Amino acid sequence: MPLIFRRADPRWLVVFLANLLLWSLLGTANHYLSRFSFLWIDYCSFHLSIGGLFVVYPALRLSSKHGWFAISLTGLMMDALEPVPFGTNMILLGLVYATLLYGRQRFPREGSIFGIVVALFSNLFLIICLTFMMIGASPRPAEAWMRVFGDLIASQLTILLITPWFLALQDRSMELFGIHPITGRRSAY
Repeated sequence: MPLIFRRADPRWLVVFLANLLLWSLLGTANHYLSRFSFLWIDYCSFHLSIGGLFVVYPALRLSSKHGWFAISLTGLMMDALEPVPFGTNMILLGLVYATLLYGRQRFPREGSIFGIVVALFSNLFLIICLTFMMIGASPRPAEAWMRVFGDLIASQLTILLITPWFLALQDRSMELFGIHPITGRRSAY
């Protein structure tokens, strides 16, 4: 059968749309968190950064090709909306994805406990890399470290709370299309 008549495999698209949904919810949460200040200091409000969560599902439960598509589009989406040089998030997400992809045969793929651990370490790596890349542009670099530390704690707690929900959302989205993500086979129903 010619390639044009084959049914498209939507695994990467399902993951990207779930990432897009979470990104929009995160933007809304950051908008409302910016109104509050920490310890009554105006320049020290929280900003959540949960980029490590976007890598977990594609790295542990998708094929490498579909995972690369989802990670690349997610990274480009993040680059379009964050004040970093374009391509930075895509490269960092790709680096984390490649690292997880290299060792995923040794990792448990099912369950949310390992997914939480992977998301926490991935997010820690991403925040540290972005901080070292962008701290020089801050008008007050010495004071920025306390802000980064507060953002890191708030982001890690957020990941700890929402990772099981987000992994379940992606699993149920795959079931909606009748796809088993690990084997890549379509279900009979």
